[in-house]
Amino acid sequence: MSHRKKNSHLNELPAYTGQFETKTRIHYLGYSPDGCFEKQTNNLREIRSLMNEDRVSWVRVFGMNDAGLIIELAKIAGLNVLDAKDILTTQHIMTIEEYEKNIFVILPVLYTVDGQSVVEQVALICGKNYLISIQESDHPLFESIYHAIQNGSYLKFNNRRSDFLMASIFNEVISYYSDEVIRLENNLEDLEDQLLDIKQIHNNLIPEIQEKRRSMIRLRKLLFPFKSEWSKLLRADPGLINEQEIPYFKDIYDQMLYILQNLESCREILSSLVDLYLNNNDVKMNVVMKQLTLVATIFIPLTFLAGVWGMNFKFMPELDLRYGYLCAWLIMIAGGTFVWWYLKRKDWL
Repeated sequence: MSHRKKNSHLNELPAYTGQFETKTRIHYLGYSPDGCFEKQTNNLREIRSLMNEDRVSWVRVFGMNDAGLIIELAKIAGLNVLDAKDILTTQHIMTIEEYEKNIFVILPVLYTVDGQSVVEQVALICGKNYLISIQESDHPLFESIYHAIQNGSYLKFNNRRSDFLMASIFNEVISYYSDEVIRLENNLEDLEDQLLDIKQIHNNLIPEIQEKRRSMIRLRKLLFPFKSEWSKLLRADPGLINEQEIPYFKDIYDQMLYILQNLESCREILSSLVDLYLNNNDVKMNVVMKQLTLVATIFIPLTFLAGVWGMNFKFMPELDLRYGYLCAWLIMIAGGTFVWWYLKRKDWL
C-alpha cells in the first residue's frame, strides 16, 4: 500500500508526502579537536549562527512534517525550493548533486524494526564544515556515529571534517542494506533446505517464495542507483571531499558492489527455488501415480478371476465344487501375494 501523495505543480509549496508522523525537531552537534557541543533547538537563526563557528557542525533533523522548517533550512544551506521538494517527496531514488558550496544527497535507507522492513528517506547536505541530515522518523539510524563523536573515538573523529562524517553515514546505510541482504540469503537457504526434503509438505511455500521475491526486487530498486550515482562523489571538488577521504568512499563502494553481487545470487536462488518447487510437485505426482499403478497391478489378476467366476453360465464345473468358494479365495490371495512379491523383487515398491 502506498502512502505517497503528489506535489502536482512546480509552483506549489512543497509538502511532506511520507507516512511517518514524527514531529519535526532539530538537534545540533558541533565538534572539534577541543571537544563537542550539542543543543536541541528549532530556532533556525540560532542554528545558522552555530554553523558559522569554527568547528564541524552536524545538524540532525528528525521528522519532515514541518515542511516550512525544512524549506528554510534547505535555503540556509544554499539549496533551492526544488531541492527542498525532493527532500519532502518520499520514495525518491538515490540522488547525488554537487553544487558550488555543498553536496546534496537523497538516500533511501532500509532497516528492520520488530521483524518488519521499513524504508525511510534521508537527505544529506554536506558543506566544508557542516553536515545536515534530515530523516523522516526519529529512529536512531546513526546513533553509533553520534556516540562516537561524543566519546571522541572512531578513528580520531574529532580531527576530521564533515566529508568523513558523510562517509561514516554512508557506511552505516550500507551496513543496513548488508544486514537485509544477509537476512534474505539466510531465509532463501532455509527455503531451499525445506524444498530439498521431498518428504515434507510444501503447500504454503509459494506465498513465502513470492514474498522473498518482492523483497529482492525492492532491494534491487533501492541499491542499483547507488552504483551509477557514487562516481559523482569520487570526482567531487577537493574543497568538498578531501582527497585523504577518497579511500573511505572507495571502500564503501566496494562494500556496495559486494552486496549487489550477493543480491544477484539471491535472484538466482529464487529462480532455482521456483523450479525446485515445481519439480517437487512433479515428483510427488509421479509417486502418487506409481502407487496407484502398483495397487491396480496387484488387483488386475484378482479382478480377472472375479470376472470369470462371476459369469452365469449353466455349465461351470467350479460352481459344483464343495470347497469352490474357499479355493477361489486361496487362489486370489496367492495370486495377489505373488504379484506383490514380484514387484517387491524388482524394487518397484
